[in-house]
Amino acid sequence: MRAILYWGLTVILTFIGTFPLSAQRIDEEPNLEALYQQIDDAIDHSSQYVAQRLSKIGNARDMLQGASSNEEQLAVAEQLFELYKPFKNDSALYFADLCISLSDSLKLKNKVGLYRSLKAYQCSISGMYVEALDLLKGVDKQVLSNEELAKYYATWMHVYGELGSYSQQSSRREYYFGLQDSYRDSVLAVAVEGSEEFLHLKMDVLCARQLYQDALAVSEKWLSEVTDGTHENAYAAFYRSVVYDKLSNSQQLRYWLGKSALDDIKCAVNDQASLFMLAERLCDDGDFDRAYRYVRFCESCNRKFSPQLRNYQVRYAVNVYNMAYQNAQASYSRLLIVACVAAVLLMAVLGYFVLRLRRQPKQSKRN
Repeated sequence: MRAILYWGLTVILTFIGTFPLSAQRIDEEPNLEALYQQIDDAIDHSSQYVAQRLSKIGNARDMLQGASSNEEQLAVAEQLFELYKPFKNDSALYFADLCISLSDSLKLKNKVGLYRSLKAYQCSISGMYVEALDLLKGVDKQVLSNEELAKYYATWMHVYGELGSYSQQSSRREYYFGLQDSYRDSVLAVAVEGSEEFLHLKMDVLCARQLYQDALAVSEKWLSEVTDGTHENAYAAFYRSVVYDKLSNSQQLRYWLGKSALDDIKCAVNDQASLFMLAERLCDDGDFDRAYRYVRFCESCNRKFSPQLRNYQVRYAVNVYNMAYQNAQASYSRLLIVACVAAVLLMAVLGYFVLRLRRQPKQSKRN
Protein backbone atom coordinates (compact mmCIF):
# COMPACT_ATOMS: atom_id res chain seq x y z
CA MET A 1 0.00 0.00 0.00
CA ARG A 2 2.83 2.38 0.91
CA ALA A 3 4.54 1.57 -2.37
CA ILE A 4 1.36 2.43 -4.31
CA LEU A 5 0.97 5.73 -2.44
CA TYR A 6 4.62 6.57 -3.02
CA TRP A 7 4.30 5.77 -6.74
CA GLY A 8 1.14 7.90 -6.98
CA LEU A 9 2.78 10.86 -5.27
CA THR A 10 5.77 10.58 -7.57
CA VAL A 11 3.55 10.61 -10.65
CA ILE A 12 1.63 13.67 -9.37
CA LEU A 13 4.81 15.60 -8.60
CA THR A 14 6.23 14.70 -12.00
CA PHE A 15 2.99 15.80 -13.67
CA ILE A 16 3.02 19.12 -11.78
CA GLY A 17 6.65 19.58 -12.74
CA THR A 18 5.70 19.59 -16.42
CA PHE A 19 3.84 22.90 -15.94
CA PRO A 20 5.79 26.13 -16.30
CA LEU A 21 7.00 27.52 -12.99
CA SER A 22 7.50 31.07 -14.21
CA ALA A 23 5.08 32.48 -11.64
CA GLN A 24 6.95 30.75 -8.83
CA ARG A 25 10.33 31.98 -10.09
CA ILE A 26 9.16 35.46 -10.96
CA ASP A 27 7.74 36.17 -7.52
CA GLU A 28 10.14 34.35 -5.23
CA GLU A 29 11.18 36.20 -2.07
CA PRO A 30 13.31 39.11 -3.33
CA ASN A 31 16.72 40.09 -1.99
CA LEU A 32 16.03 43.82 -1.85
CA GLU A 33 19.41 44.83 -0.44
CA ALA A 34 21.18 43.09 -3.34
CA LEU A 35 18.88 44.88 -5.79
CA TYR A 36 19.52 48.25 -4.14
CA GLN A 37 23.26 47.65 -4.39
CA GLN A 38 22.85 46.98 -8.13
CA ILE A 39 20.99 50.28 -8.45
CA ASP A 40 23.73 52.06 -6.48
CA ASP A 41 26.35 50.59 -8.81
CA ALA A 42 24.33 51.52 -11.90
CA ILE A 43 24.06 55.12 -10.68
CA ASP A 44 27.84 55.19 -10.13
CA HIS A 45 28.34 54.04 -13.74
CA SER A 46 25.47 56.01 -15.28
CA SER A 47 27.85 58.16 -17.35
CA GLN A 48 28.93 55.02 -19.21
CA TYR A 49 25.34 54.16 -20.12
CA VAL A 50 24.74 57.74 -21.28
CA ALA A 51 27.89 57.53 -23.42
CA GLN A 52 26.53 54.38 -25.08
CA ARG A 53 23.26 56.10 -25.98
CA LEU A 54 25.09 59.18 -27.24
CA SER A 55 27.25 56.93 -29.40
CA LYS A 56 24.13 55.45 -31.03
CA ILE A 57 22.75 58.96 -31.52
CA GLY A 58 26.01 60.12 -33.08
CA ASN A 59 26.03 57.18 -35.52
CA ALA A 60 22.42 57.87 -36.49
CA ARG A 61 23.15 61.58 -37.04
CA ASP A 62 26.04 60.63 -39.34
CA MET A 63 23.68 58.35 -41.27
CA LEU A 64 21.17 61.19 -41.57
CA GLN A 65 23.84 63.47 -43.00
CA GLY A 66 24.79 60.79 -45.53
CA ALA A 67 21.23 59.90 -46.58
CA SER A 68 20.66 60.61 -50.26
CA SER A 69 16.85 60.48 -50.42
CA ASN A 70 13.86 61.58 -48.38
CA GLU A 71 12.96 57.94 -47.78
CA GLU A 72 16.38 57.24 -46.25
CA GLN A 73 16.25 60.44 -44.22
CA LEU A 74 12.82 59.52 -42.84
CA ALA A 75 13.99 56.07 -41.77
CA VAL A 76 16.94 57.55 -39.86
CA ALA A 77 14.86 60.41 -38.43
CA GLU A 78 12.49 57.80 -37.00
CA GLN A 79 15.44 56.06 -35.32
CA LEU A 80 16.63 59.36 -33.85
CA PHE A 81 13.16 60.14 -32.53
CA GLU A 82 13.10 56.78 -30.73
CA LEU A 83 16.60 57.33 -29.32
CA TYR A 84 15.71 60.78 -27.98
CA LYS A 85 12.15 59.98 -26.84
CA PRO A 86 13.07 58.88 -23.27
CA PHE A 87 16.37 60.80 -23.21
CA LYS A 88 15.94 64.44 -24.22
CA ASN A 89 12.50 65.83 -24.94
CA ASP A 90 13.33 68.92 -26.99
CA SER A 91 15.43 66.80 -29.38
CA ALA A 92 12.62 64.23 -29.61
CA LEU A 93 10.23 67.05 -30.56
CA TYR A 94 12.67 68.26 -33.20
CA PHE A 95 12.93 64.85 -34.85
CA ALA A 96 9.18 64.34 -34.63
CA ASP A 97 8.85 67.57 -36.63
CA LEU A 98 11.43 66.30 -39.11
CA CYS A 99 9.48 63.04 -39.50
CA ILE A 100 6.29 65.04 -40.10
CA SER A 101 7.98 67.22 -42.72
CA LEU A 102 9.61 64.31 -44.58
CA SER A 103 6.39 62.25 -44.46
CA ASP A 104 4.47 65.19 -45.86
CA SER A 105 6.94 65.59 -48.74
CA LEU A 106 6.56 61.86 -49.48
CA LYS A 107 2.73 62.10 -49.36
CA LEU A 108 2.65 59.62 -46.47
CA LYS A 109 -0.46 60.95 -44.77
CA ASN A 110 -0.58 58.15 -42.20
CA LYS A 111 3.00 58.91 -41.10
CA VAL A 112 2.15 62.59 -40.79
CA GLY A 113 -0.72 61.67 -38.46
CA LEU A 114 1.40 59.17 -36.54
CA TYR A 115 4.19 61.62 -35.78
CA ARG A 116 1.75 64.38 -34.92
CA SER A 117 0.33 61.95 -32.34
CA LEU A 118 3.76 60.96 -31.06
CA LYS A 119 4.85 64.59 -30.82
CA ALA A 120 1.62 65.38 -28.95
CA TYR A 121 2.43 62.61 -26.47
CA GLN A 122 5.89 64.10 -25.85
CA CYS A 123 4.21 67.45 -25.26
CA SER A 124 1.73 65.91 -22.85
CA ILE A 125 4.30 64.13 -20.69
CA SER A 126 6.23 67.40 -20.36
CA GLY A 127 3.18 69.45 -19.36
CA MET A 128 2.49 71.17 -22.70
CA TYR A 129 -1.18 70.23 -22.85
CA VAL A 130 -2.38 73.07 -25.11
CA GLU A 131 0.26 72.17 -27.70
CA ALA A 132 -0.66 68.50 -27.44
CA LEU A 133 -4.34 69.17 -28.05
CA ASP A 134 -3.57 71.43 -31.03
CA LEU A 135 -1.46 68.69 -32.61
CA LEU A 136 -4.09 65.99 -32.05
CA LYS A 137 -6.84 68.13 -33.56
CA GLY A 138 -4.78 68.33 -36.75
CA VAL A 139 -4.57 64.54 -37.19
CA ASP A 140 -6.69 62.88 -39.89
CA LYS A 141 -7.49 59.61 -38.13
CA GLN A 142 -9.14 58.20 -41.25
CA VAL A 143 -5.72 57.52 -42.81
CA LEU A 144 -4.26 55.76 -39.77
CA SER A 145 -3.82 52.00 -39.40
CA ASN A 146 -5.09 50.28 -36.25
CA GLU A 147 -1.59 50.35 -34.75
CA GLU A 148 -1.29 54.07 -35.50
CA LEU A 149 -4.80 54.70 -34.20
CA ALA A 150 -3.82 53.03 -30.92
CA LYS A 151 -1.03 55.58 -30.43
CA TYR A 152 -3.34 58.42 -31.45
CA TYR A 153 -6.06 57.40 -28.98
CA ALA A 154 -3.44 56.69 -26.29
CA THR A 155 -2.23 60.28 -26.57
CA TRP A 156 -5.77 61.67 -26.19
CA MET A 157 -6.16 59.39 -23.17
CA HIS A 158 -2.92 60.66 -21.61
CA VAL A 159 -3.74 64.33 -22.15
CA TYR A 160 -7.19 64.06 -20.60
CA GLY A 161 -5.82 61.99 -17.73
CA GLU A 162 -3.28 64.72 -17.00
CA LEU A 163 -5.90 67.47 -17.23
CA GLY A 164 -8.15 65.52 -14.86
CA SER A 165 -5.34 64.97 -12.36
CA TYR A 166 -4.46 68.65 -12.10
CA SER A 167 -7.89 70.23 -12.44
CA GLN A 168 -9.02 72.13 -9.35
CA GLN A 169 -12.71 71.94 -10.27
CA SER A 170 -14.47 68.67 -9.46
CA SER A 171 -16.91 68.96 -12.38
CA ARG A 172 -14.10 69.45 -14.91
CA ARG A 173 -12.06 66.72 -13.29
CA GLU A 174 -14.90 64.23 -13.71
CA TYR A 175 -15.40 65.41 -17.29
CA TYR A 176 -11.74 64.90 -18.18
CA PHE A 177 -11.57 61.51 -16.51
CA GLY A 178 -14.71 60.50 -18.40
CA LEU A 179 -12.97 61.36 -21.67
CA GLN A 180 -9.89 59.48 -20.53
CA ASP A 181 -12.00 56.36 -19.94
CA SER A 182 -13.62 56.74 -23.35
CA TYR A 183 -10.26 56.93 -25.11
CA ARG A 184 -8.99 53.97 -23.08
CA ASP A 185 -11.82 51.92 -24.56
CA SER A 186 -10.88 53.21 -28.01
CA VAL A 187 -7.27 52.10 -27.56
CA LEU A 188 -8.32 48.63 -26.42
CA ALA A 189 -10.66 48.36 -29.41
CA VAL A 190 -7.91 48.91 -32.00
CA ALA A 191 -4.66 47.90 -30.27
CA VAL A 192 -3.01 44.65 -31.27
CA GLU A 193 -3.50 42.12 -28.49
CA GLY A 194 -0.15 41.66 -26.80
CA SER A 195 1.14 45.09 -27.76
CA GLU A 196 2.45 47.45 -25.08
CA GLU A 197 -0.59 49.72 -25.40
CA PHE A 198 -2.96 46.77 -25.02
CA LEU A 199 -1.20 45.09 -22.11
CA HIS A 200 -0.81 48.00 -19.75
CA LEU A 201 -4.38 49.18 -20.33
CA LYS A 202 -5.65 45.64 -19.83
CA MET A 203 -3.85 45.60 -16.49
CA ASP A 204 -5.38 48.98 -15.59
CA VAL A 205 -8.87 47.63 -16.27
CA LEU A 206 -8.28 44.41 -14.30
CA CYS A 207 -6.88 46.34 -11.33
CA ALA A 208 -9.86 48.71 -11.40
CA ARG A 209 -12.10 45.64 -11.17
CA GLN A 210 -9.89 44.25 -8.36
CA LEU A 211 -9.03 41.20 -10.47
CA TYR A 212 -5.44 41.28 -9.30
CA GLN A 213 -4.50 37.67 -10.04
CA ASP A 214 -5.71 38.12 -13.61
CA ALA A 215 -3.63 41.31 -13.81
CA LEU A 216 -0.56 39.38 -12.62
CA ALA A 217 -1.19 36.77 -15.30
CA VAL A 218 -1.26 39.49 -17.96
CA SER A 219 1.92 40.91 -16.43
CA GLU A 220 3.70 37.56 -16.68
CA LYS A 221 2.76 37.32 -20.36
CA TRP A 222 4.04 40.85 -20.91
CA LEU A 223 7.35 40.20 -19.14
CA SER A 224 7.84 37.01 -21.15
CA GLU A 225 7.62 39.00 -24.39
CA VAL A 226 10.12 41.76 -23.59
CA THR A 227 13.87 41.52 -23.20
CA ASP A 228 15.38 41.85 -19.76
CA GLY A 229 17.45 45.01 -19.32
CA THR A 230 15.51 47.08 -21.86
CA HIS A 231 13.31 50.15 -21.47
CA GLU A 232 10.37 47.98 -22.52
CA ASN A 233 11.13 45.58 -19.66
CA ALA A 234 11.34 48.54 -17.26
CA TYR A 235 7.86 49.63 -18.34
CA ALA A 236 6.45 46.14 -17.88
CA ALA A 237 8.13 45.82 -14.46
CA PHE A 238 6.63 49.14 -13.36
CA TYR A 239 3.11 47.93 -14.14
CA ARG A 240 3.75 44.76 -12.17
CA SER A 241 4.67 46.94 -9.20
CA VAL A 242 1.30 48.69 -9.55
CA VAL A 243 -0.52 45.40 -8.99
CA TYR A 244 1.53 44.59 -5.91
CA ASP A 245 0.82 48.07 -4.57
CA LYS A 246 -2.89 47.25 -4.84
CA LEU A 247 -2.24 43.94 -3.06
CA SER A 248 -0.27 45.72 -0.28
CA ASN A 249 2.70 43.42 -0.93
CA SER A 250 5.47 45.79 0.10
CA GLN A 251 8.39 43.47 -0.73
CA GLN A 252 7.29 42.72 -4.30
CA LEU A 253 6.29 46.35 -4.82
CA ARG A 254 9.79 47.50 -3.93
CA TYR A 255 11.39 44.76 -6.01
CA TRP A 256 9.54 45.59 -9.23
CA LEU A 257 9.96 49.34 -8.78
CA GLY A 258 13.67 48.69 -8.26
CA LYS A 259 13.88 46.39 -11.28
CA SER A 260 12.14 49.00 -13.42
CA ALA A 261 14.49 51.73 -12.18
CA LEU A 262 17.60 49.58 -12.70
CA ASP A 263 16.71 48.77 -16.32
CA ASP A 264 16.02 52.42 -17.09
CA ILE A 265 19.31 53.59 -15.56
CA LYS A 266 21.23 51.05 -17.64
CA CYS A 267 19.34 52.18 -20.75
CA ALA A 268 20.22 55.85 -20.02
CA VAL A 269 16.54 56.76 -19.71
CA ASN A 270 16.24 60.28 -18.30
CA ASP A 271 12.45 60.23 -18.02
CA GLN A 272 12.63 58.51 -14.62
CA ALA A 273 9.55 57.62 -12.57
CA SER A 274 10.10 54.29 -10.80
CA LEU A 275 13.16 55.49 -8.89
CA PHE A 276 11.22 58.49 -7.53
CA MET A 277 8.55 56.13 -6.21
CA LEU A 278 11.10 53.70 -4.79
CA ALA A 279 12.85 56.56 -2.96
CA GLU A 280 9.63 57.43 -1.15
CA ARG A 281 9.23 53.79 -0.08
CA LEU A 282 12.81 53.74 1.18
CA CYS A 283 11.97 56.66 3.44
CA ASP A 284 9.16 54.55 4.88
CA ASP A 285 11.81 51.88 5.55
CA GLY A 286 14.10 54.38 7.28
CA ASP A 287 16.77 54.27 4.55
CA PHE A 288 16.93 58.05 4.22
CA ASP A 289 20.47 58.35 2.86
CA ARG A 290 19.75 56.05 -0.06
CA ALA A 291 16.36 57.66 -0.71
CA TYR A 292 17.96 61.11 -0.78
CA ARG A 293 20.61 59.91 -3.24
CA TYR A 294 18.00 58.36 -5.54
CA VAL A 295 15.90 61.51 -5.60
CA ARG A 296 18.93 63.67 -6.37
CA PHE A 297 19.81 61.34 -9.26
CA CYS A 298 16.20 61.38 -10.51
CA GLU A 299 16.10 65.16 -10.44
CA SER A 300 19.30 65.36 -12.45
CA CYS A 301 18.01 62.87 -15.05
CA ASN A 302 14.60 64.47 -15.43
CA ARG A 303 16.01 67.98 -15.80
CA LYS A 304 18.12 66.64 -18.69
CA PHE A 305 14.97 65.17 -20.21
CA SER A 306 12.95 68.36 -19.71
CA PRO A 307 14.17 71.48 -17.87
CA GLN A 308 11.11 71.74 -15.63
CA LEU A 309 10.14 68.97 -13.24
CA ARG A 310 6.56 67.80 -13.60
CA ASN A 311 4.06 68.06 -10.77
CA TYR A 312 4.18 64.41 -9.74
CA GLN A 313 7.99 64.49 -9.75
CA VAL A 314 8.03 67.57 -7.56
CA ARG A 315 5.62 65.85 -5.19
CA TYR A 316 7.85 62.80 -4.76
CA ALA A 317 10.99 64.93 -4.37
CA VAL A 318 9.38 67.18 -1.77
CA ASN A 319 8.02 64.18 0.17
CA VAL A 320 11.45 62.55 0.32
CA TYR A 321 13.21 65.80 1.27
CA ASN A 322 10.65 66.49 4.00
CA MET A 323 10.93 63.00 5.44
CA ALA A 324 14.74 63.13 5.29
CA TYR A 325 14.70 66.54 6.98
CA GLN A 326 12.33 65.37 9.70
CA ASN A 327 14.53 62.34 10.31
CA ALA A 328 17.61 64.57 10.51
CA GLN A 329 15.82 66.86 12.93
CA ALA A 330 14.71 63.89 15.03
CA SER A 331 18.26 62.51 15.00
CA TYR A 332 19.61 65.90 16.01
CA SER A 333 17.05 66.15 18.80
CA ARG A 334 17.95 62.69 20.06
CA LEU A 335 21.64 63.56 19.88
CA LEU A 336 21.00 66.80 21.77
CA ILE A 337 19.07 64.94 24.48
CA VAL A 338 21.86 62.37 24.80
CA ALA A 339 24.43 65.17 24.97
CA CYS A 340 22.43 66.99 27.66
CA VAL A 341 22.02 63.81 29.71
CA ALA A 342 25.73 63.07 29.35
CA ALA A 343 26.57 66.63 30.41
CA VAL A 344 24.32 66.37 33.48
CA LEU A 345 25.86 63.03 34.42
CA LEU A 346 29.34 64.42 33.91
CA MET A 347 28.55 67.43 36.10
CA ALA A 348 27.11 65.12 38.76
CA VAL A 349 30.25 62.98 38.74
CA LEU A 350 32.50 66.02 38.86
CA GLY A 351 30.40 67.47 41.68
CA TYR A 352 30.74 64.22 43.57
CA PHE A 353 34.54 64.20 43.26
CA VAL A 354 34.78 67.90 44.17
CA LEU A 355 32.72 67.24 47.27
CA ARG A 356 34.97 64.31 48.17
CA LEU A 357 38.06 66.43 47.69
CA ARG A 358 36.64 69.17 49.93
CA ARG A 359 35.82 66.69 52.69
CA GLN A 360 39.22 65.01 52.61
CA PRO A 361 41.23 67.70 54.59
CA LYS A 362 38.62 67.86 57.38
CA GLN A 363 38.94 64.14 57.94
CA SER A 364 42.77 64.42 58.12
CA LYS A 365 42.62 67.14 60.82
CA ARG A 366 40.38 65.02 63.04
CA ASN A 367 42.83 62.18 62.78
